[in-house]
Amino acid sequence: MKKSFSLFLLAFLLVFISSDLLWAKVYIDIRSPSFRKFPIAIFPFKSPLHPNEDMKLGERATDILNSDLSLSGFFALLDSKNLGEAVIKPPPGETSTGTGQGLMGTSAEVIDFRSWANTGAEALVMGEVNYKDRSLTLEARLYDVLKQELIIGKRYIGEITDLSRMVHRFADEIVFALTGEHGFFQTKIVFVSTPTGNKEIYLMDFDGRNSRQITRHQSICLSPRFSPDGTKIAFTSYKAGNPDIYIRNLRNGEERRISYYPGLNISPAWSPDGQRLALTLSKDGNPDIYTVNQDGSGLLRLTDHPAIDVSPTWSPDGKKIAFVSNRGGNPQIYIMNAQGRDVQRLTFEGNYNTHPAWSPRGDRIAFDASVGGNHNICTIRPDGSDFRILTANLGRCEMPSWSPDGRNLVFSSSRDGGPHIFLIDAEGTRIKRLTFQKGGDTYPNWSPRFNE
Repeated sequence: MKKSFSLFLLAFLLVFISSDLLWAKVYIDIRSPSFRKFPIAIFPFKSPLHPNEDMKLGERATDILNSDLSLSGFFALLDSKNLGEAVIKPPPGETSTGTGQGLMGTSAEVIDFRSWANTGAEALVMGEVNYKDRSLTLEARLYDVLKQELIIGKRYIGEITDLSRMVHRFADEIVFALTGEHGFFQTKIVFVSTPTGNKEIYLMDFDGRNSRQITRHQSICLSPRFSPDGTKIAFTSYKAGNPDIYIRNLRNGEERRISYYPGLNISPAWSPDGQRLALTLSKDGNPDIYTVNQDGSGLLRLTDHPAIDVSPTWSPDGKKIAFVSNRGGNPQIYIMNAQGRDVQRLTFEGNYNTHPAWSPRGDRIAFDASVGGNHNICTIRPDGSDFRILTANLGRCEMPSWSPDGRNLVFSSSRDGGPHIFLIDAEGTRIKRLTFQKGGDTYPNWSPRFNE
């Protein structure tokens, strides 16, 4: 989150087209009941200048962009193997020799749009990656094939390690240009993993790339949660011998312990305004839900029940909190207002329901449940209707967390022997494994959108 983050995103428009023209049309109405995936072609990115053929910068950029747009669920990507050479027609009187002056110097008039239209494409992406003098440059354009015009053109400059971040940035530009909504390709996922033999916290790109270790407590870390601005995480650690809650600044590495009462200090959850955290404490004998300021002051008890109350999650408007309680005999999801009043049971299907996560849209709550013959990821409306099971035949699935647009979730699953982190769309139709490192991966939490 430091170093190259501030260096690489030097993006600017390459052509003189007004912003009004750029954003005048929404190509994909993703909220329409008649929504269809938008056919888009990604021509393999060129990479004419790099010192080592093994780097395959153009190929890597193409693969990342294909993966991003595929995971969005908005696009029908045309198979690049079937695209042929329907790329550029030489200007009159000239012979085609490739991109010549460089992709970004190529005018829209020389692209053979008719041939692209014949492939079924309605949009076309072309790009070029250059690495010279220890500087990486990614140039990319998005075209409207039917109108034969440029939609957006961008250039990103940074270090060699910034390639995936550059491509993620352009993928976000594509989604915004074609749908009018922001993508999630620049977001991060924080999780707990054990490759060192201890449970430490790691951070990775939303697609599993660029994983790095965040904590080195040489102990047990649990339940990391992003602050609403994405700059901090709250988590539980046994570093001092007791399960205490810490907050770590991801930009400067500063870490402080904010809750260290005797007994449990677990399952922190940020309020939507980032001012307070809900958490579970057992300092008064029984695990109950409390809230506290992020400096540890202002402790307020919300539940006071003989049962066990854990795992709070805020509604996006900050007015309600969902949590887990066994006050009905076995763990179920309950909802109360943010002051701890008007407690109501939400779930009745499944006999062991835990780890609720409220969607950023506010319309659904995800959780894991012992139901359907296994432990699955499920969702339900906050009024208790429309219960859905998203996972099947994926082993033990638990600890869901929503993407910032509320269209996808990450969770931990033992499907491949794991546990490992998987991504699934909110309808349960698209699944992708994200982590492959040694050890078990649990407690994923998806960041909000933020600029590094």
